[in-house]
Amino acid sequence: MNEQKNSTFQLGSNWKNVALYSLCICLIFQTLVFSTDFPRGKVGKLPQYPDLQKIESNDLVLLDVPTVKMKGDMKVKLTFKTKIKCPATKVYYGVFEPDQLLQEPRYRRAVKEDLDGKHKKHKVTIDLKSLMNPVIDVANLADNQGGIIAYRIEIYNPKRAQSWAYNGRFAFQNNEIVPVITQGPFVDQITDNSAVISWDTDLPVRGIVHTDGKSFVESGDKNGTHFEVNITDLKPNEKYLYEVEISADNHTSRTREFYFKTPGKDLDSFSFAVMGDSRVGVGGGERQLGGVNFRVVSRFTQDAFNRGIDFFIHTGDMVNGNTTSSKDLEMQLDAYKNAMEPVGHYIPFYEVMGNHELTLDIYKDGSRSGLKFDKTGENSSEACFARAFVNPTNGPAMESFGTPSYSESVYHFDYGHCRFIVFNNNYWFSNRPEEWGGNLEGYVLDEQFHWLLQTFLKAGKDDSIEQIYLFAQEPMFPNGGHVGDGMWYNGGDPERNGGIDRRYVVERRDKIWEAFCATGKAVAANFGDEHCYHRTLITSRINHSFKQPVWQIVSGGAGAPFYMQEEGLPWTQDVKKFSTQSHYTLFRVDGSRVTLNVYSLTGQLLDEAVLQE
Repeated sequence: MNEQKNSTFQLGSNWKNVALYSLCICLIFQTLVFSTDFPRGKVGKLPQYPDLQKIESNDLVLLDVPTVKMKGDMKVKLTFKTKIKCPATKVYYGVFEPDQLLQEPRYRRAVKEDLDGKHKKHKVTIDLKSLMNPVIDVANLADNQGGIIAYRIEIYNPKRAQSWAYNGRFAFQNNEIVPVITQGPFVDQITDNSAVISWDTDLPVRGIVHTDGKSFVESGDKNGTHFEVNITDLKPNEKYLYEVEISADNHTSRTREFYFKTPGKDLDSFSFAVMGDSRVGVGGGERQLGGVNFRVVSRFTQDAFNRGIDFFIHTGDMVNGNTTSSKDLEMQLDAYKNAMEPVGHYIPFYEVMGNHELTLDIYKDGSRSGLKFDKTGENSSEACFARAFVNPTNGPAMESFGTPSYSESVYHFDYGHCRFIVFNNNYWFSNRPEEWGGNLEGYVLDEQFHWLLQTFLKAGKDDSIEQIYLFAQEPMFPNGGHVGDGMWYNGGDPERNGGIDRRYVVERRDKIWEAFCATGKAVAANFGDEHCYHRTLITSRINHSFKQPVWQIVSGGAGAPFYMQEEGLPWTQDVKKFSTQSHYTLFRVDGSRVTLNVYSLTGQLLDEAVLQE
């Protein structure tokens, strides 16, 4: 392991100028589709579900979003149910300060539930007048006779001897509960001439986005509570102010003013940040809030924003997930979005599906973990993921009839002269697919594989694309914590995989990497899954078909428990930097020059490198 901080490798510039480049590209891509056909068993086939008892396994404490009702005289009752009997809960409540750029709630009061013993049904009354005292009324609730109230419910789980928290909000006006935006608004998919503004509400409303003297009207989804408004006819390299207006019956309200900036058509310089594995850590409190390490996510997103980044990419395992309840996964993803929301008002976030963003059917078969399958239909992991986020929809459709959609978990987007390609190596999960069907964690099935090859080929031929970045959750060349799975499985060795030959995983991995390298424009492949940081230079020493040296960056340090480095891998000597610290990565593109800085939770610069001159 080399602990050097600076890299002087010069990648890509010479190889692109080889005279026979085009011919080589064509020959390489023609040969990639052929396989030595290692046995895959039933991988990729519709599962054969066993006639066994199902197991319930989830982290649900709060069963659903609390019901909010006005009792009169500026008092509000929160009613909710818990999965198990819990003692009296506590509710913290407050407001959003109007002059705060990155809006976080300021809790000012607290109230304990009037409850003896342990129960599943809970109710807490909030006295809004306690926030209207002139000494603390920073949101002018009294003068306006209304406003938005943020609250946090703290529930003690006696079975786990730990507290669990849920963040929510409601709005009131003239002693009545009125609709409120519960998630967002978020800026999504910014281009040089368009953007998407998305949000969710607690009640059915009509939505309008006001920007640049224009109004964009949207009725929302079938429930009237989810909105994705496409803002068009924008100018490149412009800063746009925007507000969201919601209305229902006789009530209308507007958000405060936010902004976003469009990139220039010939943008040459920009920056973006990457983090992964923000599921809960150890230590309680905001390290374990609703399935996410809230503390780390909020700190990293705000730090990167203050350093001037243009967008953020999360490489998966945002939350604990791995649950038998789609409601559980939905509420956990809401907690993640709550953590990144203050920054998401201004810049886009792009999400990668990890092996924890899963909803599962688990069968009791006598094994330790049980027999696991991705849920189907609207409850599938992929469907839950797509509902939670607003990502591009330009990926493949699905593998075959009866399999989940790839929509919003496999996609690409452009920024400046760079293409960003996201693939899903946790698609249609099954933990024993060779025997039962479904798909193996880390394996890329045929339709997505061919989509990747075509996307690489088109980007390689596109003169407007100068750099390509690749993203997924499972690392292609693991170094710590996941050498026994992901896209490696100890080289696929049957003796190290319970007698199952998994060389087919490694073969496909190598073909994907070969195609990535063959573009001549590959800068870095970014992954998570391993709860650490490592930067590795992948070269033809690993595989003679890897014609161009390309960086692999693993950034899995956004809050999950840490992993140490494992030695003795074919690429161990190519690891240029390794750290177990919590961190995120920041890329700066300045023409052809690409630099990388890695920052820890304490602000320490963990690594810096020139990835390309």
